[in-house]
Amino acid sequence: MIKISFIGAGHVAWHLSQALENAGNSVQEVFSRDPEKARDLVSYLYNARVQEHLDFSDSSSTVFFLCVPESAYPQVLPELLLPKYATLVLVAGTVSLTESMMQYDPLRESTNQVGVLFPVQHLQAERKISLSNVPICIEVLVEETEATLVHLAKDISKSIYLVSGDERKKIHLAMLMAGLFTQQLWQQAALLLESIELDKSLIQGIVQNYVQAFFANQSLHADQDIAKLSDSRVVFDQQAFMMRPEMQEIYKNMLALVKSNPI
Repeated sequence: MIKISFIGAGHVAWHLSQALENAGNSVQEVFSRDPEKARDLVSYLYNARVQEHLDFSDSSSTVFFLCVPESAYPQVLPELLLPKYATLVLVAGTVSLTESMMQYDPLRESTNQVGVLFPVQHLQAERKISLSNVPICIEVLVEETEATLVHLAKDISKSIYLVSGDERKKIHLAMLMAGLFTQQLWQQAALLLESIELDKSLIQGIVQNYVQAFFANQSLHADQDIAKLSDSRVVFDQQAFMMRPEMQEIYKNMLALVKSNPI
């Protein structure tokens, strides 16, 4: 059993804390700038208490998960005080490990190890998900930290990857392209259908076909669609249906990509 504390009480902390306790570890404290969020998370845990400040120097925990927005690192890390030899785990997709270590310990006098644990999934507290199939990426600078993070990651997931900083950032970008960015395109497609009083279920089949083909390493040869996109009149009409200038620009760039790199 490892004693753990959480800095941050948002979606990621909600999932990780419960998964780690269900694996036999013990969460000791939860800190949040919003005490109500900390109290809410603690209510889901066994013996955790609300920590009211960032001074954890008297804590019995040996591992501390930093689950705050990456934009808050410059404010949180300099204030954070941990027990000697404790491990600080940054739950982050894009921040630099070395830069974060400097923010936490600018004089390099700390005995704390620092590493990154990055779940390859968008976690939301109100949406339950089994973390056992969620890939976990780990970035460390020393073997001692690797052993600790791998041990904890195995308590959460069956899929663990050791990555470098650049690899982690590319994985995060791939997540954006496959998730958030694609979701925006789906939303634009739904709006087009709504404009003619049709439901997005009309395109459910084509979305499922492309997703299935992608993960089966198959290509859906849309030769007819590509041929239509060579007709300047079709392109002009389609661009006119997009009222937002940024979507017209995306359409133009996607068209160029499809023509230059047909799948």
